[in-house]
Amino acid sequence: MLRKVTLFAALGFFLLMAACSKNTSKPDSNGSSSLVGNYTFAYMTTNVNVTESGSYLGQAIKVVGTTGYTTTQNMGTVTFTKDSLIGNGIGYSYDAPTTVIYYANNIPIDTTVDQASETVPPTSSRSTYQIIGADSIYFPGGALGLDGATAGAPVPVAPPTGGHFVVKGDSLFITAKINQSFPDSYNGIPVTATANVTATIAMKKQ
Repeated sequence: MLRKVTLFAALGFFLLMAACSKNTSKPDSNGSSSLVGNYTFAYMTTNVNVTESGSYLGQAIKVVGTTGYTTTQNMGTVTFTKDSLIGNGIGYSYDAPTTVIYYANNIPIDTTVDQASETVPPTSSRSTYQIIGADSIYFPGGALGLDGATAGAPVPVAPPTGGHFVVKGDSLFITAKINQSFPDSYNGIPVTATANVTATIAMKKQ
């Protein structure tokens, strides 16, 4: 479980840019012009909760892991054209406290706390995008190297994907959320895992 939570933290920028379910509204062919420009990657914040539930020898078991961070040593740029999003040399570091609570029959029996630190090397990628409505961004084929970033990761996040954005002065914020369940195994016991992730990336227009 601890490995899974820290893997979520490592997905970082890529998970954020490809986290939400498809929005069925019609794309706004004119709205994308509001994002066109060059941006500096400023920082990213995440909050992650992963729960694995199952049963063993007649007992209900559950493992809950939580983590979250704000990135440091941020680098790289993001370019929005009218219909494409290009990430150039996106890199950062994070220091993520991780708490894991173990339950038996809904009673907590053990808690562990660890610290996961990592530096994500500069990575570049590209995807197309569309603006939907006033504040939603939609990636028809996934975003910014998602397939490579999530290879072997615990949650199969599949395109199409997207998120919500807001412009404040010269800053752009994109927020995405995941609430996804999938079958898994914990110490050889079949379980159902549920991931809840909220992430916001901040960019400053150049």
